[in-house]
Amino acid sequence: MFSSSPLKRLRQRYSLETLPDAIDVPAIGEGTARTVPIEQANIDEIEFALIALGRQQSELYRLSNALSEVIRMARRQGARGRDVAIHAAVRDLEAGK
Repeated sequence: MFSSSPLKRLRQRYSLETLPDAIDVPAIGEGTARTVPIEQANIDEIEFALIALGRQQSELYRLSNALSEVIRMARRQGARGRDVAIHAAVRDLEAGK
């Protein structure tokens, strides 16, 4: 018998230290969203949580990309420090017309 939990063993042996204690399973069909302890999560629950994380990852990428574009546009207009980025980005947009 092992003295440590299966989760602890996985975290140590396979470099999976980022495995959470629980996962958020989104609402599927008529079900409700819920948090499930990772040690009790079945394959489908982990898969649904992974799909939801993929969507969040895509949203974060789009947000990061949009913010980076604002910075690029503002910097082209010489903005720096405490300059309002959106105002400078609009100037860049209008300069390109």
